Amino acid sequence: MIFKNKTLLLTGGSRGLGKKICYEFAQRGANIIFTYVRSSTEAKLLKNDLEKFGVNVKSKKLNLNSNEDINNFCEDIKSLNIQLDFLINNAASGVMKNSLESTEKHWDWTMQINAKGPWLLSKNLSEIMNKNSRIINISSPGSSKVLKNYFSIGVSKAALESITRYMAYDLANKGITVNSISATLLETDAIKHFPNQNDIKKILERKNPTQKKLLTDHIAKAAVMLCNEESEMIIGQNILVDGGDTLLLS
Repeated sequence: MIFKNKTLLLTGGSRGLGKKICYEFAQRGANIIFTYVRSSTEAKLLKNDLEKFGVNVKSKKLNLNSNEDINNFCEDIKSLNIQLDFLINNAASGVMKNSLESTEKHWDWTMQINAKGPWLLSKNLSEIMNKNSRIINISSPGSSKVLKNYFSIGVSKAALESITRYMAYDLANKGITVNSISATLLETDAIKHFPNQNDIKKILERKNPTQKKLLTDHIAKAAVMLCNEESEMIIGQNILVDGGDTLLLS
């Protein structure tokens, strides 16, 4: 129970990768606060499941596209009179268009949720984080490589990785480390929204050097690793978890 009496706050926790991260931390003793935006039924089911580990669990609705909602959420968390140990910015959204088809509305939506939102949450909630706390931002290889129709999301993830580095520097003297985790495409509900399904299928079927399928478990365990005490000198880094996939030229 390495995280006993510690508290994790994670955005986008009701499904996919966020859900898996919640399980990994709860079974290690962490109390959990996770957010959702639409899936209230799934959030309730997850809360009930996580409580079986004997930890305290809260689910809260949060719309990252609203600065007012973000500010109210932060005040709500502060009113709980708790100290946070881990903040994982996992929630993401975006519009699957290329750079010529994208509009300003697409850009603003994606940048708000994927970059500005995590920055505002990290800035505000760092005020109630313990020394030796961790902030982890979930990124994507699309931040530095081109994925078809991934323009606004890729740019927002590049911004998120830059935010990671700057906040890592600014929070280091407070004993808070900030890093990001990046993974190749995972077979979750999110990829069903990609318009280029044939291309996605090829990427998912491509064998990495380990010949193993990359799972949400692998990313969740990387988050656990970064939250261990032994990772205290890993600061401002993007940890790529892909089974060596990006070592390949094609």
